[in-house]
Amino acid sequence: MSRSSDRWDRGRRVLTGVTVLLLGGAIVSPVPAAADPAEPVVKMVTPVIDLKRPVLDLHFGEADLKREARVEQSPKQTTITLDSTILFGKDSAKINGKAGGRLQEVARQLKGRGPGKVSVTGYTDDLGSAAHGKTLSLQRARAVAKVLRRDLAASSFPIAVAGRGEADPAVPNKNEANRRINRRVVVVYKKG
Repeated sequence: MSRSSDRWDRGRRVLTGVTVLLLGGAIVSPVPAAADPAEPVVKMVTPVIDLKRPVLDLHFGEADLKREARVEQSPKQTTITLDSTILFGKDSAKINGKAGGRLQEVARQLKGRGPGKVSVTGYTDDLGSAAHGKTLSLQRARAVAKVLRRDLAASSFPIAVAGRGEADPAVPNKNEANRRINRRVVVVYKKG
């Protein structure tokens, strides 16, 4: 066979009258009626392997248009990340008026999922002292939990509160846009 008689044609290799198809690493070659008996026909069959993988919970994430909240849901858990810049004034743990409505919406969403455990964790950026950040993040988490408690009965929705300060940043604290992302309160609901 000369190389000049070889040509590529839409994923098929044509070799002087014999068509060879490449399928997933296997070579499938039909035997043509006019094949040269001196040339061997290459046939290879790739076995089908049944892959077994564990079943995982599906997580669906969504964010509102203003990026004030991000929600991730699976059948057993909901994680809601709230932008602290929207909830609170600068260096404050007092919830502003607009944020109260947003938190009531969060409580309604969790209540609709049925009884379960709730954790509220506050985070800050790397500005200021670590001690101040930890205190402020705890105060903010408590403020959010207090608003949620109005709509979520303690017997059905126990709430744990924590302040992590600048620990566990969502993104590196390299600029103001990233610091804003790190100033957050995360509400996690686990079906009971």
